[in-house]
Amino acid sequence: MNTNLDLPTLWKQLAAVRSLRFTAQSFDSGSGWNGTGTGTVKVEISPPETMLFHESGLWSQQSGKSLPFTNIYRWCAYPDENRLRLEHLRFGRSNPVFLFDLQQKSDNQWESVEPHVCSEDLYSATLSLENDLLSLDWTVKGKTKNERIAYVYAK
Repeated sequence: MNTNLDLPTLWKQLAAVRSLRFTAQSFDSGSGWNGTGTGTVKVEISPPETMLFHESGLWSQQSGKSLPFTNIYRWCAYPDENRLRLEHLRFGRSNPVFLFDLQQKSDNQWESVEPHVCSEDLYSATLSLENDLLSLDWTVKGKTKNERIAYVYAK
């Protein structure tokens, strides 16, 4: 069942997330980022239009080696602009790393407004909802990178 994924609906779906899984693939780059991750998400909402995802779990490389991971992502809603921003808080809450702004492109899909430039790399993403699962599909392309990270967030 597909739902119209307007900003209020998307925000409710994000607030309900409790688990994640992702697959990372490197194409022709040799970065070694091929593998899968699974984990939990603790959601923190404060103030009302800001939400933190405290992610932790286990990253399993294609080679068989497994490592624990933690991330904190900040989602910011901009209702007046019908946009959603994603930031990585690897340097703390006061020094976010901007990843991209998303805007609704169809009934159930959001896309990057424009690719985010980081050094020589371009980051872009799509976010969609199907059967209560949020899929965040990232691509990273650059001189030395050609990667895809496919996240699935669940309740």
